[in-house]
Amino acid sequence: MESLEERLAKAMQALESTRAAVADAEQRLREASVTVTSKDRSVEVTVGAQGDLRSLRFQDGTYRSMAPAQLSAVVMETIGRARARMARQVVDTYRPISESVPSLPGMPGTEIDWDRLFGSTEDDGSAARKKQGGRLRDEIVEDPAGP
Repeated sequence: MESLEERLAKAMQALESTRAAVADAEQRLREASVTVTSKDRSVEVTVGAQGDLRSLRFQDGTYRSMAPAQLSAVVMETIGRARARMARQVVDTYRPISESVPSLPGMPGTEIDWDRLFGSTEDDGSAARKKQGGRLRDEIVEDPAGP
C-alpha cells in the first residue's frame, strides 16, 4: 500500500504535468488563427483563438455589386464559420488535457461541458441561423451626418 507521502508526491507530479500542458496549450493558442473564405469567395476573414476578428479582406470586386444586406450577411456568416472553426481548434487543444485529469464523480466543476463553454463548434453557420430563427439577420445603420 502506498504511503500518504507517495500519493501526495504522485498528485503533485500530475498537477505539475497538467500545469505544463496548459501553459503549452495557452502559448500555442496565443499565436493561433484561422482564416476562412466565404462560400462565394468574395470575403476572407481571420480570427484569433478568442474569436477576435484579426483580418477582413474583400477578395475581388464582387462585393461592389452586392446589396448592403447581402454583403453584411456574407461577412457575418464567414466570421461565424471562422469562429466555429477556431472554437473546434481550441476544444481539440484542451480536450486531451482535460481527459488526462481524473474525473471526480459528485465533485462539481470536475467535468467539462465543451458545448456550454464554447457554444457550437459547427463551422457551417447553422448554429447562428438556429438561434436567429433560421435566417441571418443584420442591421445597417446609416450615418445621419452623411459623407
